[in-house]
Amino acid sequence: MNLVVKAMKKNRNIYAALSLAGVLLAALFFFFRQDTAAIVCAVLAAAALVLLLRQVRLIYWAALICDSKLLAVPASIVTSKDGEQQRLETVVATFGLLLENKVYTWGCDGVNGVRLRKVEVDGTRIYISFGAEDELLSVELLHGMADFASVAEFAEKIRYETGVQAKIIDWQ
Repeated sequence: MNLVVKAMKKNRNIYAALSLAGVLLAALFFFFRQDTAAIVCAVLAAAALVLLLRQVRLIYWAALICDSKLLAVPASIVTSKDGEQQRLETVVATFGLLLENKVYTWGCDGVNGVRLRKVEVDGTRIYISFGAEDELLSVELLHGMADFASVAEFAEKIRYETGVQAKIIDWQ
């Protein structure tokens, strides 16, 4: 997952360079009395700055999830209400999920925010459902845990950290 954070940091550096270049060009155009060009550069610099701030926040959450991970899996299946399915590298933490370069957090935005809804574990997969009232996302993870003790420990960590009781189903 460090590769994902590195890619995010690369994007952050690009946004920082773009915002700095926009500010410098805007100042240069204002100096030479090219008001229209200066305004365009200032608007572009402001847009790059907004993207930069968003990327910094994303890096913060991604690094936090990677540092406090409960489980990292190389492949998962993501299902949204549209029925889309994708296979992505995934990290599960007690307060969020990192799917390749997307960060999902739960329990961080108050009563109306994203919530962890359901966790089920079977012999080969973990099924996680989360989202707000109007939009639910489901993730199916290949966990690779071979014994029941590991699965029970994972389920207990989820229950202790999030308050959601992980249901163990179809265990041999």
